[in-house]
Amino acid sequence: MPTPTPTPTDDDDDDDLTTPAAARTEPAIGHRPRAPRRPRAPEGGRTGELSSRIARRAAEAHEGQPLDRLLAEGLPGNELTTLLLHCLRQRALRRSFAEVLDHAERAPMTHASAADARRIHAFDAAAYAAAAGFEAVDLAPVGPLGATACAGVEPNNVLATVRFAEVAADPTTGLALHAARRRRETRGGEPLRLCASQRVLRMQPTKHPGFTPHFRLFALVTAARSPGRSEDDACERRALLEHLVVWADLVRALPAAGFRAAGLRVVLSDTAVVRACLGARGLDADALAQRAKAHEPGSSEAALREASVDLPRAAADYVGAARSLGLGPEPVARAERWVAEVGEPLSRARPEVEIVYDLARLQGLGYYAGPFVQLVVRRDDGLELPLGDGGAVPWLGALLSNRRERMVATGIGTEMVVKLFDRSAPRAGEARSEEPTP
Repeated sequence: MPTPTPTPTDDDDDDDLTTPAAARTEPAIGHRPRAPRRPRAPEGGRTGELSSRIARRAAEAHEGQPLDRLLAEGLPGNELTTLLLHCLRQRALRRSFAEVLDHAERAPMTHASAADARRIHAFDAAAYAAAAGFEAVDLAPVGPLGATACAGVEPNNVLATVRFAEVAADPTTGLALHAARRRRETRGGEPLRLCASQRVLRMQPTKHPGFTPHFRLFALVTAARSPGRSEDDACERRALLEHLVVWADLVRALPAAGFRAAGLRVVLSDTAVVRACLGARGLDADALAQRAKAHEPGSSEAALREASVDLPRAAADYVGAARSLGLGPEPVARAERWVAEVGEPLSRARPEVEIVYDLARLQGLGYYAGPFVQLVVRRDDGLELPLGDGGAVPWLGALLSNRRERMVATGIGTEMVVKLFDRSAPRAGEARSEEPTP
């Protein structure tokens, strides 16, 4: 790459370490030395020429069109990428070390995690051991632009790149794409069981000291083809049961790895049952769900309270609660299948796990479709924290245009465990943290 030629600018007094050493000259005797000059960015060669032509052609063809609409809709993707790459290259080459440092101080997404990297690896080792029956996948740090939007995530909460990609915001999205490619190659076959540990970035503002917009999650995904429509829900419940056994085994193994975990409560819900409960009270389930935000603690409870909703949130008898609420035969039948195919088998397989049923869970109601769960981990001092969740999502069927392709995804907040459960960590900051989970 050619070395930029220094050109006088208005920033001659800046101490700019980007000035090439070859361009610096020794001052004449008796003269005050001048600060190194900031180089002017070159025009960019071929890319600069292409960008200029694209800009001129766009201005002529779309005269009078608002700039935001032109950039969002008027330009072909390759031309927009070329233009933006050129503009950002010019800006990057004009930045000094001081400006880069100032930006880094103001941008929490560039800060290193406060969690001990060795303890993160210790947690990952325990998680991979518990998920021995799942294939371990090392995901890419980026995905195709729009992947998370298709999954129902607001695009403003995801960091898009100039090259029509977006920084990973959830490992389950990457695992879904990986599973879809594998399923397409094999044309069906045995279920895929995948797991991954990934550092992700979400652009919602965080106000908690010591927490950054990027954090690590550990996720499980099962992709399976249902033999028929009548088996779709059962296929998902079988996969979810497998996941819950893995999480139970992980929580049981954490003390030996140096973490203060003392127990697990699994909160089971079903989107159809929750919607039936809210609908029976004349409430708009989707409107309420939009007010429940993972990064706003207490938002679900506030929405239910303001709507005067009084439904069981931790019922031990799912079927009895559904019947007592006067729900129709289908929601009651779903509750019966939940208990028979997930609750009771999990209780027999891992009797130490506490199992309850939430008939009014809002968080994730518009994200999952069917069974969904929350994982609440108890610390050895009695503090309980919701560290994970998951459920059935329709992404795989949409990706492969086949509704029989079913997918269940669950995950847990690795950094939450390390920061709040590590036995070697200081016990300050006992307050609940609300770093989002998948």
